Parts: sequence; C-alpha cells; structure tokens
Amino acid sequence: MSAIYLSEIHHLDADAREQALQALHDYLTEQLGASVSRRDAELVFSGTGYSGTVLLDEETLHGELKLSLLMRPLKGTIMREIEAVLARYLEGE
Repeated sequence: MSAIYLSEIHHLDADAREQALQALHDYLTEQLGASVSRRDAELVFSGTGYSGTVLLDEETLHGELKLSLLMRPLKGTIMREIEAVLARYLEGE
C-alpha cells in the first residue's frame, strides 16, 4: 500500500472550514463514490482502491490517503489534484 501524507497551515475561519469539509464530503461521495463518515472536523473515507482521513482543525489540515497496489501508478496525478484543491480552498485561489 502506498500513502500520501498532507499537512498544510491555513487561515480559514469556522464557517470557511465547515464549507471546505462539506465540499470535500460531497465530492468524495458524489464524484468518487466513496463511503464517508464525519466526526466533528474529521472525515474518514474509503472507496475502490483508496482510503483515508482528513482533519481540518483551527490552523492546520492533516490528511492521509492510502492507495492500493492498483492505484499506486496514479500517485503523481492524485497528488497534483490534491494540491490544486488545497490551493483553491486553503489559499483562496
């Protein structure tokens, strides 16, 4: 199993954090067909070939994405997509 680890500082207020978590929840379920559960500011998800967690606390985003052997060749592409989404939601781009 291959893994991607994330740790990013952000300056989002409580409303913006809630919107970002809801947008990620919706994307994971609607676009990727993942099973997602939420506890406060943490999302736990799994889908075909991947599983992970995202914690969006008051100052930092922490994430871990585990990829199956079949998804491992897509790690670079997945990383670029994650970076684009983080820039959009955490940096206001």
